[in-house]
Amino acid sequence: MAVRKSIAAMTSAEKTAFATALRQLKSSSPNGRNYNWYIDQHITFFNRTNDNISHAHQSPSFFPWHREYLRLLELDLQAVSDDPDMFLPYWDWTGPASPFTADFCGAVTNGSVSRGNFSPSWGWSLYRSSIQTNFLQRRLGQAASRPSVSTVNAVQSYTVYDQSPWNGGVSNSYRNRNEIELHNRVHNYVGGHMGTREAPNDPVFWLHHCNIDRLWWRWQQNRGVDTYQPRGNVGGVVDNTETMQPFGRTPASVRNISDLGYSYS
Repeated sequence: MAVRKSIAAMTSAEKTAFATALRQLKSSSPNGRNYNWYIDQHITFFNRTNDNISHAHQSPSFFPWHREYLRLLELDLQAVSDDPDMFLPYWDWTGPASPFTADFCGAVTNGSVSRGNFSPSWGWSLYRSSIQTNFLQRRLGQAASRPSVSTVNAVQSYTVYDQSPWNGGVSNSYRNRNEIELHNRVHNYVGGHMGTREAPNDPVFWLHHCNIDRLWWRWQQNRGVDTYQPRGNVGGVVDNTETMQPFGRTPASVRNISDLGYSYS
């Protein structure tokens, strides 16, 4: 079982192994998916799809969709590295540890990752990028600040998972408050590619979403794992037992991380 650690607890060897596995996945498809497949899915399901359903964002399935998305990537990294203990690390944005270093997710110089991990010279190429550049782009802190501990605690205090109208306008909703006040804010804090629908071009995407999943899991432990809403007969969103595309899994099937083969340290 993979044990997901904070980036603050990772060893130098673990950081190197994680970065190496991501680069390997760019050119390998151990389970029929290479790294660019993940970028494609995020672009495709960023907004409502042809079935008029919101799968990945501004809908109840925001959490379970990304949980399955992260789980598949973790499995692919384990396969490409031949390491069953390979894990997705999480970035607790309220702490001092930074992923933006040359030996981890790449250092930023004048908004570009031009040296170290995830620079072109280290074999990292951009895919379907709307930003015309050869370098991964970041604009740290220019559009937003990182969430504070008090903001995280306030969001975690919401007791209702989600409710009508099941979108970005609902107020009393843990899902929506997390998505807007934590998830969106960090995407905007990093900026550059992270501020676009092709955000997975930036490997920090996974560290960020791993922390979102960790917070949801903590919330579930306090509120119950079987708290997903809606339970059925709601159009335009994924109900508890309806399938999330492109995975073919239901929110109910991914509600318990113990059943999915990972845990958080």
